[in-house]
Amino acid sequence: MNRQCDDIRLDGQGPVYDQIKRAISGLIRSGSWKPGDRLPSEAQLSDYLETARMTINRALKELTEEGLLVRKRRAGTFVAQPESPSAILKIVDMASAIPARGQVYGYRCEVNETVPAPDTIAKRMRLAHGARLQHVQCLHTADGEIVEYEERWINLALLPQAGRADFSGQSPSGWLQRATPWTEAEHTVSAVNATPEQARRLGVAPGAALLVLERRTFHNEDVVTYARLTHPGTRHSMTERFGPG
Repeated sequence: MNRQCDDIRLDGQGPVYDQIKRAISGLIRSGSWKPGDRLPSEAQLSDYLETARMTINRALKELTEEGLLVRKRRAGTFVAQPESPSAILKIVDMASAIPARGQVYGYRCEVNETVPAPDTIAKRMRLAHGARLQHVQCLHTADGEIVEYEERWINLALLPQAGRADFSGQSPSGWLQRATPWTEAEHTVSAVNATPEQARRLGVAPGAALLVLERRTFHNEDVVTYARLTHPGTRHSMTERFGPG
């Protein structure tokens, strides 16, 4: 049996193919399995995990689509090389990103309302004061811990369907990736200390370090959406591996 099989530990939570994905992605993210390492064959994994090859195939196929694996005909399946540094601020959906790093994803929507644009938000979105926006506040968790507080404003003049969207079971970021005709994105990253309100919401101590990512997405010159994504500093990091040039 391939020695790498012994590294794989399923957590018993959810469908088996998801458990396999979390186990393998966790080994890759932790560095236990390195770029270029060859994985056990589907037959070996099927025997070791005592599950159908169809289940193994689905897990490996989805990890390949997420960029963690490369499958080469007749050669096998390998850990993929890391993406370029420019990917560090790519737009991601936490519903996919958190399971991909081997953790259980959770989501809760706290606010979903149509509101007139406050002055500060109207300026950021290049809109007239009082323009109609969809305002959404939600929390994303990994293994039960809050890793991101998402506050978002969506331009209803460009995306009127957002006013009818049900964000109780899907995050606005995931919905927007499927619905938004955006042509450009802008990111601003900053570090702040948690206010008492932020501390309460995120479950951290007042004054704790927070990482804040502000994002505007554009369709040509129009701002489609503005988001402020706040992360507890001890529960969120951005890592890329790269070489010279």
